[in-house]
Amino acid sequence: MAEPAALDYVASPLGRTRDTMEILRATLGLAPDAYRRDERLRELGFGAWEGLSWRELRRMEPERSALRNRDRWTFVPPGGESYADLTRRIEPALAEIARDTVMVAHGGVARAILALIGGLPQDEAVHANIWQGRLLVIEPGRSRWA
Repeated sequence: MAEPAALDYVASPLGRTRDTMEILRATLGLAPDAYRRDERLRELGFGAWEGLSWRELRRMEPERSALRNRDRWTFVPPGGESYADLTRRIEPALAEIARDTVMVAHGGVARAILALIGGLPQDEAVHANIWQGRLLVIEPGRSRWA
């Protein structure tokens, strides 16, 4: 693996990802704020469902939440986006990666990347456990936790 200073660094523009990236870079002895922010890496949009728990959604919208459970890849919450939509959003950002890159994003983004390049079928990727505080290494055709 390349030296930390030789890597590219990119994060979602949301506060929690920026905080994580800045802590990581400072720990590596790099300028905390010298990284790219990419709007395309923001989390999967849940629209009108944003901020609600799954328990609340199952109670408030049992039919729609059941539809989502049957097909998470293409289901679109009211005013939100599907994993298929998210994949189309992040695909150009991934195509721009030219060297080993440290990316700080979100669980939905990681699941979409696993389906796009990490070797997981879409129906498995949407159920992948994404662990906070661990490194997920994604290479063409495979992924692993480091």
